[in-house]
Amino acid sequence: MSEYLVLVLAGVVVFMLAVLVRLLRQQQTLKQQFQRLEERVQRSNEDVAGLCSAAVAVDRRLAANDSRLNSIVDQVNTQRQTVADVAPAEPIPAGGYEDVIQKIRSGVGIEALVRDCGLTRDEAVLLMRLHGGGKRSGLG
Repeated sequence: MSEYLVLVLAGVVVFMLAVLVRLLRQQQTLKQQFQRLEERVQRSNEDVAGLCSAAVAVDRRLAANDSRLNSIVDQVNTQRQTVADVAPAEPIPAGGYEDVIQKIRSGVGIEALVRDCGLTRDEAVLLMRLHGGGKRSGLG
């Protein structure tokens, strides 16, 4: 019976050694996989850091562009105000030059065009020459 017990123990020891070898191989494989995953995580962390840096740079540029855009809008508004201040007090009627031409054809003089239509004297003279026909009244 002792030989039988020795054989069983020997079988158990061989089986345990086989399991131990298998576990050591699995542990080695898992260790390699862990190292590869650790490297990937490190690369991902570096990528995230780079993206954060780029996002900060883009944010700075957007803030600078926003500031410039606001400055340009202010300049445009100032120019519009200046143009509105310089514009004639009595603008050309809604009908535009058609009404002015009609007045010229009906015999209105240059001074009346300047006064009533908000034209400059040169504009009134030019329109009078273009549309006044043979009449030269008030030219001068």
